[in-house]
Amino acid sequence: MDRLFQWYKYLKYILLPIIILKYLQGEGVQNVHPLIILEYALLFGVSFLLIILQDFFAISKKTKFLLRLIILIILLFLAITAIVYQAIMSIIFSTLLLGVLGMILYFQRKDEGGQ
Repeated sequence: MDRLFQWYKYLKYILLPIIILKYLQGEGVQNVHPLIILEYALLFGVSFLLIILQDFFAISKKTKFLLRLIILIILLFLAITAIVYQAIMSIIFSTLLLGVLGMILYFQRKDEGGQ
């Protein structure tokens, strides 16, 4: 049973890219500007990189902070692009994630300063 659990632990590294690529290749994306698709690909790519680095390597707090800051910048660009192209769901998604990630970075910085 323990060996079976180990197999499921690595399943997210296989399924997430397959689902994302399948969605982008299929007809799931209609009437969307290519720049928004590129920004979503960058967002998911950097997020996936952060997940892999955290799971397999002992990365420093500065590296985690830097990758989260890059994700925050990508989300900011995504929000601006979504406003320009009037993509309502992307505006909502990026605004929510900007708020959540901003709070995470704030609390992480606050914890580092207190210690």
